Amino acid sequence: MVTLEDAEKLFKGYSTELYTIKDPANPPTSDDIAKNIKVYLTEEHYTAEIANRKFQIPELVAKQINKSIEVQDVTLEEQSKNDDGTIDYLYTTKFKVYDDTSSKLYEKEGELTITTINDELKIKREWSRGVEIDGMEVGGL
Repeated sequence: MVTLEDAEKLFKGYSTELYTIKDPANPPTSDDIAKNIKVYLTEEHYTAEIANRKFQIPELVAKQINKSIEVQDVTLEEQSKNDDGTIDYLYTTKFKVYDDTSSKLYEKEGELTITTINDELKIKREWSRGVEIDGMEVGGL
């Protein structure tokens, strides 16, 4: 049985791997991010995110605004348990965008579906609204 704590732990790990950019001048590549994220996603969702080039977005945003990005917290709210064993959630990810002179917190909201494959939790679907950072509308962040 999937607990809310287990789902939040999975999603926080995923979000941290995806969005953490410590050095905007030398961010991890989208290939590095994709490799680290694969364990959190179903094969189908992983393939779709590669095709959508989602793993490039944090790298590009950090370079564009020349600031670091760090996940602060994630919260999930269960929406429904589905007949196929998946669970749908609404989520909020709080992250900090900062440099040596400034720091600002942002929130990203979205939807998430978690499934169990071979006794491991996996993200089957993730969708989010865009976030505006330093005047830049960022759809995938």
